[in-house]
Amino acid sequence: MTKPPTTDDDIMRLARQAGLDLPAEFMPELIEAYGHVRQMVERISAARPRGDEPAHVFVASAFKP
Repeated sequence: MTKPPTTDDDIMRLARQAGLDLPAEFMPELIEAYGHVRQMVERISAARPRGDEPAHVFVASAFKP
C-alpha cells in the first residue's frame, strides 16, 4: 500500500521542521531528491522483525585479536 503523493509544500514544510534553512534555489533539488528517497523507503520490507537486521546482532568484541 503506497501513501498519497507528497506535495511540494509538504516537502518544504518538512524541511523547515527539520531545521533546514535552504535558499529558494535549492528547493527544486530537494523536492526531486525526496522523490528518490521515497522510492527507496517504499522498497524496504516491513515483513521482517527488527531483530533480523544485522546491525542488531553484530558483536564487535568477537573480532578482537
